[in-house]
Amino acid sequence: MTVQRRTFLGGIALAALVSAEPAIARSRIFADTSEKWKAYDDHLEELAAAGRFSGAVLVAKGGRTLLAKGYGMADRARNEPNTVRTGFSIGSMNKMMTGVATAQLVAAGRLSFQDTIGAYVPGFPREIADRVTVHHLLTHTSGLQDVPLVDGRRPLTVDELMAKIVKQPPKAEPGGPMDYVNAGYIVLGAIIERVGGGDYARHVRRRILAPARMRHTAFRVYTPSKVPHMAHPYGLFDANGRWVGMPRPDGTVPEGELRDVGDRAASATPGGGAISTVADVLAFSRALLGHRLLDPGLTATVLEGKVDRPGPPGARYGYGFSLDRVNGVDVVGHNGGTMGYWCQLDMYPATGHTVVILTNQDGALSPALRRSRDLVTRP
Repeated sequence: MTVQRRTFLGGIALAALVSAEPAIARSRIFADTSEKWKAYDDHLEELAAAGRFSGAVLVAKGGRTLLAKGYGMADRARNEPNTVRTGFSIGSMNKMMTGVATAQLVAAGRLSFQDTIGAYVPGFPREIADRVTVHHLLTHTSGLQDVPLVDGRRPLTVDELMAKIVKQPPKAEPGGPMDYVNAGYIVLGAIIERVGGGDYARHVRRRILAPARMRHTAFRVYTPSKVPHMAHPYGLFDANGRWVGMPRPDGTVPEGELRDVGDRAASATPGGGAISTVADVLAFSRALLGHRLLDPGLTATVLEGKVDRPGPPGARYGYGFSLDRVNGVDVVGHNGGTMGYWCQLDMYPATGHTVVILTNQDGALSPALRRSRDLVTRP
């Protein structure tokens, strides 16, 4: 049965995404051929052979897997290759899970998107507590300042981060232009703990990972080099030892030397950093679109664009989900990035495709992502 709700994503109906059955698998808008995705596989192999790609990729359409493969090395010193079972830090991609967890509490009647944050977390001055809403946090329009997620090289807990966030004066008025910061999602995590009655990580494991059958996703403190079958992150450094791996606006990165930085401790917070695999990210997408996490109405609510996002025309942001328009085709999902790890989930409402790209090398994501988007959006 198809739900007749009409919600709009970048100007087109989201009927496929709010279907109560996997109707997107029947899309005939863009034909797929084995040759198309074999050519993509060949392209990734060439990039990996040239030292320009390292990671794992999964492409699916509806219930059919078109490509699932690892490329390059998870651990170069031990000659351990990346596979579809390799774990990666997914960075800010788990903001999607925080958005879904928030919407689940709304569905339970324990929270409203328009509630002010002072009703749930203490310590903020009145000008923040009584004005910033859950909606503002979800859309990065809270005006809060960001905070470092580590103290030296020690990851901070949600409580430690909140102790810093509440002391900072606002950066801007709430409800203004989108300003992407992790702080808002840390506050959401604290709200989820207060309203949900327990640790954020435990809440997400019970309410999202379990129903989505994400058996290889972890929310905890970790050191990548000490986690079995986890890809080591390879950061790019210049001749002066400075990290230069942050992509430029065009997706390129400077010249430099790749170094294994897998001995740096990290943690999964409500703003990002969980460990996952390409299959588990696909499982999250299928659980979301199959309404095992939210009902059709709230699924559409978290996915639809609420505010303009800096970027090309059509770039929008929902409740933990980014929206783009590529070659006239809408894409919804989220990216993630931290030193040595860059990743992307792309879901295509019009075509039924899902593309998951997880990498463990600075500069590796952009060429793979550009090619996958062209393959899906150009007939």
